[in-house]
Amino acid sequence: MQINPPLSLYEAKKMGTFQVASVPKIGLLESMGVRIGTKITVQNRYALGGPVLLRVEGAYSVALGKDIAQQIAVREVIA
Repeated sequence: MQINPPLSLYEAKKMGTFQVASVPKIGLLESMGVRIGTKITVQNRYALGGPVLLRVEGAYSVALGKDIAQQIAVREVIA
């Protein structure tokens, strides 16, 4: 498995699988399961600065606003 350099979650491509590299200190993210090392899939990124819809560990979907998504660093996971 190859892991690429980090990029912002907001820049991550749709339907790509990523591993979280860093997260801002926002307690709600931890309770949603978005923490360092978590695998996520970007399901959709809505236009005009809208939210990012992601699937956390293949279990459930979460929508994050652009401002928060830009603060989360992820690395694409290539199997």
